[in-house]
Amino acid sequence: MTRLNAHIGFQFTELPFLERFAAAAKSGFRAVEFPSPYEYEATHIAELLNEHQLQMVQFAAPSGATKGTTGICRSKQDFLAEVNQAVQYAKVLDCKMVHLMSGVSLAELGVIADSGIYRRNLKYAAEFLSGEGIEPLIEVISSTEVPGYLMSRFDFAEEMLEALPNLGLILDTYHTELLGEDCLRKLNQWWPRVCHVQVADFPGRNEPGTGNVDFPKLLSMLEDHAYQGWVGCEYRPRASTFDGLEDLWRIMKPNPHEHDRW
Repeated sequence: MTRLNAHIGFQFTELPFLERFAAAAKSGFRAVEFPSPYEYEATHIAELLNEHQLQMVQFAAPSGATKGTTGICRSKQDFLAEVNQAVQYAKVLDCKMVHLMSGVSLAELGVIADSGIYRRNLKYAAEFLSGEGIEPLIEVISSTEVPGYLMSRFDFAEEMLEALPNLGLILDTYHTELLGEDCLRKLNQWWPRVCHVQVADFPGRNEPGTGNVDFPKLLSMLEDHAYQGWVGCEYRPRASTFDGLEDLWRIMKPNPHEHDRW
């Protein structure tokens, strides 16, 4: 059975951030994700998760304006201090996965995301997180969507996955298609390393069913592989989040008996 989680960085943005937990739960979601919890006390977020009986699926290590520091931070000590902050939040939030974002090059700030620094820091972080019982994740993000993003090629991701056996992959349907790849083929190719799936249609990055991705086939593949993880709804609603939920159910939860609680 497919388990959909809300992405409250993209969904329910009609509401203030802290109200989105309640909205997600009332809409039937059992889990949420969003990139950065650090603007709030971990205990406050944990209270909201507990109040609304929600699981925290994954979030990113501190990223700041550079969309990650794995390829930027030159000091091992400083970098691991950031990763340790993610670990402390993950423990309070009972979250088992942390995304290590690579960072972007920002010429105006004199910041360069460097592949050598990235390889070194990714190894440090993967070992550190694994030692804390947390799965380290990477994601290929199109530089069309995030200009200057370092981890923007699948061949680079594949190199990292082959080098670091404890590293997992977030497979995002929209970014994969935007990079000119077939998301279903990539899912099948890297299945043993896929720890999390994120869905948005292509083109447009809107709700599943609004573009060209074959989501029924995607669901079938997940079932065939007995996928036990979550499927994150990282799409931009065409109107309000609430207006698009029925179509989301129709495409992603074709069994009506599964609609009550995702």
